[in-house]
Amino acid sequence: MKYFTYFGNHLVNAKIPDNSEVFYAKPPLPGIKRSELSEHTQQAFENPLEMPPLRELVNGNSKVLILFDDNCQPFPLTKKPDMRQIMIETLLKLLYEYGVEKKNIQLMCAVALHRKMKEHELAFMLGKDIMSEFYPHQLRNFDAEDKEQIVEVGKTEHDEIVETDKAALDADLIIYVDMIQIPLNGGHKSVAVGLGTYNSIAPHHSPHMTSESPHVMQPEGSHMHACIERMSRLIQKETPIFVLEAAMNGAIYPFHLRYVGKPNKDCNIVEKIIKAFTPVTLSLLPESVRYKILKSVQTDYEPMAVHAGDIDAVHAKTLTMMKDQLAIDIPRQYSTLVFGLPDMSPYAVDARINPVLVVSDILGYVFNWFYNKPIIKENGVVIIMNPTYEIFHEEYHVAYKMFYDEVLADTTEPFEMQQKYQEKYAKDEYLIDCYRNKYAHHGFHPFTVWYWATYPLKYLSKVILVGPKEPQVAQRLGVEWAKNLDDALAMAREISGDDDVVALTMPPFFYANVGE
Repeated sequence: MKYFTYFGNHLVNAKIPDNSEVFYAKPPLPGIKRSELSEHTQQAFENPLEMPPLRELVNGNSKVLILFDDNCQPFPLTKKPDMRQIMIETLLKLLYEYGVEKKNIQLMCAVALHRKMKEHELAFMLGKDIMSEFYPHQLRNFDAEDKEQIVEVGKTEHDEIVETDKAALDADLIIYVDMIQIPLNGGHKSVAVGLGTYNSIAPHHSPHMTSESPHVMQPEGSHMHACIERMSRLIQKETPIFVLEAAMNGAIYPFHLRYVGKPNKDCNIVEKIIKAFTPVTLSLLPESVRYKILKSVQTDYEPMAVHAGDIDAVHAKTLTMMKDQLAIDIPRQYSTLVFGLPDMSPYAVDARINPVLVVSDILGYVFNWFYNKPIIKENGVVIIMNPTYEIFHEEYHVAYKMFYDEVLADTTEPFEMQQKYQEKYAKDEYLIDCYRNKYAHHGFHPFTVWYWATYPLKYLSKVILVGPKEPQVAQRLGVEWAKNLDDALAMAREISGDDDVVALTMPPFFYANVGE
């Protein structure tokens, strides 16, 4: 049977066994139009969950810190105006009405150890009015290595160090504006991680947190999220946190491209024709042109709902709405998973995906996108389809290139690399300078994404990479290599004894409820 899927910056019709199952996301649920979003935002602030209305929390002397996500979520890029612009403009209008003075308001992009956003990226997200009013003196990226600005809040009951930006403790109220695409994000993770340093992120982004439990992509049953919550509650004791969460629908594609994420049975005749000819048409174009075309797509995401107030109350509502959009029923576990990976990652915004992200996006993200148990049987096989070029963005992925050249050349085992290399990379002065001043991900960041694969690296019998013309890239990544999908399926068949194959078509994204 044909499996219509991504192969980097290409779309292909891959041949998989006729008895295979292919699963797709649900159609996007109705969302709030941009023309209505300001009204919904105001209502959320006026009628919060388990907290007083915003007007009762601030006055003429209040210092307010407004935090917001970087552009790794939602991704890919949304069309303008970005919803954060609308929500923050509405928030500022309310704060002024309630007597808060402009001089007492700070805005900060909570980048944690991600790369900082450039001025033009902030302008795209927030709009010219917010930029002209606040940038650069009252609007900045968080800097996890700014020793003059970082303060220790304390230690959790598990002796975990909690550090954050001094602005969070100086504020009378923190307001976090959060656009949530998957259950990994939002809730207690927002402030505790968004304003987290290496010292406070290392305890939960650790192979110890994921080696026995695969739950990193949702709070329920997650050692990682439990640690983050402990840290968040310590910060809450110092400064009240008021969150605004927008649960995003699955409208990743603009109308004319929605056929990409739909099964054939749901496509109309025109979409079926386009779908049949897309792989052939794209194959006629140079790879560099395909890259530009796919990177230019702006998404149609809309919030299904907007809630404000207490972290626990709001995030519970968000998770319920996310489940309505994301959850699909998959009847059982399978022996082999085939996945065509696009040139797309939350850590490769405005960049090509690099080889480290190819593995981490599948084993860290896609493998863990389930509610109850993995889609793949224990000792199963994952086949990744991606050309996997040895390309690293010169600005953003400096630490990733070093990680690939040095760490993975020595070991792919998470605990071993943690012991031998983590501190070296986290404390490296050159990498710190690249993070602080040159828009690079922090030196610790490639370790964090690799650690999320700790459980599947133990759980699976084999990971096979199909795409590179030679095996060297796969060898460096510690996975098997096959020259084509037929060979990879034959390798999987030797382990399972039959063709027990499942394939996933993403994006749009989904989480699985797996039957017995």
